[in-house]
Amino acid sequence: MTSFRVTIVLLTAKITCASAVYGGIIVTTTAVLTSTYHFIDDARAGEVYDLSHVMLNLAADPPSTWNNMGYWSTPVDCSTVPDYRLAAESLATKLSDAAGLSRADRVIDVGIGCGDQSVLYSRLVGQYIGITSLEAHSDIAYAALAKSDMLENAHILTLDASDPLNTWPSDLLKTAVVDGCVNKVLALDCLYHFQPSREKFFKFVNVALESAFEKRIQCGDGADVCFAAEDLLKGRELNFSQQLWMRLICTLARTPFKNFISVQEYTKLLEDSGFTKDRGWNVQFEDISDHVFPGLSNFLELRGSGQDGIGKYLRFERFTGFGKVIRWWQDFGVVKAYIVTIHKTVAR
Repeated sequence: MTSFRVTIVLLTAKITCASAVYGGIIVTTTAVLTSTYHFIDDARAGEVYDLSHVMLNLAADPPSTWNNMGYWSTPVDCSTVPDYRLAAESLATKLSDAAGLSRADRVIDVGIGCGDQSVLYSRLVGQYIGITSLEAHSDIAYAALAKSDMLENAHILTLDASDPLNTWPSDLLKTAVVDGCVNKVLALDCLYHFQPSREKFFKFVNVALESAFEKRIQCGDGADVCFAAEDLLKGRELNFSQQLWMRLICTLARTPFKNFISVQEYTKLLEDSGFTKDRGWNVQFEDISDHVFPGLSNFLELRGSGQDGIGKYLRFERFTGFGKVIRWWQDFGVVKAYIVTIHKTVAR
């Protein structure tokens, strides 16, 4: 950890020396890194996905363990305590609305966190499979479904979703790929973490949904298949300073820098995975950045300051630092949040 601190100091010093060239941008990004230090200071192996996000949900009624960036429908200022639970649930609902979930659907949902979204989605669909790579999260998600009496039509699995075709068990692949039983796939606020990229996951989704589409056409029931995700993409071409800081932030957060691509590059990746117009796929992007970044950064700032009577009793620095990063993304357009939907439909 000492060497890490020295590295941060040296990097900041070297980059600050270039401020004559890059001016105010260097000052801004240096401040971002300084504020972010506490966020990544205790980032030991696996801790990016630990249970510290429970601090975001304190005072939630009913109790919850949500862990996404939230969809804040109204402006948020520091004079009130925003409801993180409500914002997180709103983002999950935004995604389910985009996918058009119904009781006729069989769904795979990846990156489920501790299962709050699993309870929400299981009530909307016929069959639900929730997937997370962390056993601690899957245990909590399973308990949440059991408490809600949803286990009859819902399952929780501990799997890595980065490369399903090569790592998932054969019975699950048979269900999704061979039998075509899964007609909708969801990914809420998780794909930008996938190692080494989203590519192999997208190829699996395409194979699974094409199989489901063909099966439903053969049954004469019409077909409605969809992939829906809330994802983070590059908002603009980055100058040298911005690219350097984004690379450093991604390295410290163990998130692949190459996952932050433009809408055009994302579209090309989807096309290369099989989601093409000539195959009947309709791809749509909805920029929701203004409903995500300001609300979350304000909430983190408020709780971190202790003004809400909670944050002052917590070690909240890592989230306060992340809030500074989010505000930087918003102010400079470095990163944007999107709802991505990919539909293929034939009416009955």
